[in-house]
Amino acid sequence: MLAHEIDVIAHIARSASAADLERPVAGCPGWMVHDLVVHVGRIERWVVHAVRKQELLDDVTQGPGADLPGWYEEGAADLLLTLDTDLAAPAATFAPDKTVGFWQRRQVHEHRIHRWDLEQALGQPEPLDPLLAHDGLDEIATMFWPRQVRLGRAAMPAHGLRVVTTDTGGQWVLGEDVAATVTGRAADLLLVLMHRQRLDRTSLAWSGDETQGRSVLALALAP
Repeated sequence: MLAHEIDVIAHIARSASAADLERPVAGCPGWMVHDLVVHVGRIERWVVHAVRKQELLDDVTQGPGADLPGWYEEGAADLLLTLDTDLAAPAATFAPDKTVGFWQRRQVHEHRIHRWDLEQALGQPEPLDPLLAHDGLDEIATMFWPRQVRLGRAAMPAHGLRVVTTDTGGQWVLGEDVAATVTGRAADLLLVLMHRQRLDRTSLAWSGDETQGRSVLALALAP
């Protein structure tokens, strides 16, 4: 799955015109298509270092120079090679799970959401797979959201929100003392929680205190 996402992003980087590379990316305010491809390429190199050297770098500043597609493809191939190992192998991560398996899961979501960003900037994004979106919601609820609160990037809301998927049977709670429930397809819910899609452009259903629920969705639930 990761290899497919990488191939699509590599194709975008190689086929994009100079004008395409300067298109703004709505899901990453202030960035253009070129900036997002560079970001993903740097993340790939950052993860390779985390696995091979067992440490997290503060940042990766290496850039692509004049050959963006070639630079991206080189880093992506290195990532796939690095992650092609035992799930239980040790790795430096920013989560309690200190294994390569964490990165195998995380990088699928990293690449898929940024592929969606790129495709939206350039035209029509391919819909997210429901089961992958389900796993993305689980990652937010069980890993990213608690981390955001722990790091002070988001405040624990006074009233929580229950998130329920109609197509995958998923259910998660963000916060405590649930005041509202939002229900919809996994892909729509993931894009809303990731601040990629506006609520008024989805067919989500509400019960309980919708105002309180919307205030939870407005929080930085993931980086």
